[in-house]
Amino acid sequence: MNNVRPLVYLITALTSASVMAQTPVPAVSTVDAHYVAPSGKITLAPGDKIDNLHQRNMEQPYILQKIGERTYYVQRYFYSTTFYVGDKGVLLFDAPEGRGQFLLQAIREVTPLPVTTLVYSHYHVDHIGDSPFWVSEAQKAGAKLHIVASEATVEKMRFMNSRLPVADRVLKSADNRFTFENLTVELHRFLKAAHTDDHSAWLLKEEKVVHSPDLLNPDQLPMMGFAVSDTVVYHDANLLQVEALDWNYFVGGHGNVGSRDDFQFQRRFLNNLREATLKARKEEAFGKFMNKTANNHAEFARAQREAIIKRVTEALRPQYGHMYGYDASMPANVELAIRLVGSY
Repeated sequence: MNNVRPLVYLITALTSASVMAQTPVPAVSTVDAHYVAPSGKITLAPGDKIDNLHQRNMEQPYILQKIGERTYYVQRYFYSTTFYVGDKGVLLFDAPEGRGQFLLQAIREVTPLPVTTLVYSHYHVDHIGDSPFWVSEAQKAGAKLHIVASEATVEKMRFMNSRLPVADRVLKSADNRFTFENLTVELHRFLKAAHTDDHSAWLLKEEKVVHSPDLLNPDQLPMMGFAVSDTVVYHDANLLQVEALDWNYFVGGHGNVGSRDDFQFQRRFLNNLREATLKARKEEAFGKFMNKTANNHAEFARAQREAIIKRVTEALRPQYGHMYGYDASMPANVELAIRLVGSY
């Protein structure tokens, strides 16, 4: 009998250690923010963020947070968007793919009114692919869904033969705003867009909220090549352009509710990434990877690229390696940086 209690303790200790080993370690924040539990009734203080966002995405059907008098941030499975509640209907920004039913549940927490206007922020299907869902929901409510988009987005969708519903309100070059009931929405086109050629920022003027999916992921490192951007050549300029607008809350399509601290962090990271890539490119010169056994120079370029990615990832690890998604995202981020410093 004397051996039973130590054996129980040993089994308990091993089980606890196993559970602890399987429990993900929370990622360190990129900014020194104050974190609170989400609320659809209490407005988030500017600069504050939602606590345990990754865990909530894994366990909850959605995360809802009030960020203005009538404006809300909602996230489902790591895709976030913005909606504004008017007196007669709801204005929704984007329709993240496969998430419509859960976003509708979040809206129903706030209002029984139908979504009557949908904004396409840019033409990437992962952000607007559920637009047919919202057309159908409006019809069920006896309403017509109006879709607003920039001329650049409309032209791109037409050029690529998109099967998604077309916009019936097109903001052309001289038309940079529209009104939804008592709200003014301003379209701020990027002088040179980095993420995709029709990318832009949408400012809910009276609510001081700016919506620009894939510009940055607040409180996170850039994800998978700066959110699968076409280029980072103009990324810094895009950040500065949005940072100069009058807003208190930023919604980036992924990540937490954003503040200006997130913009400053992103610009510092981009600068550090550019410098580290320039240095690694000199240290891993092309000639170092030429060999007589290969019958094509593409193999040399591939080997050089892989060496640069490894060198940059390790060079920045002391400063950023403990942050959200570092090892998963760095290869694609460095890929874009290689194109940047290799061309410019």
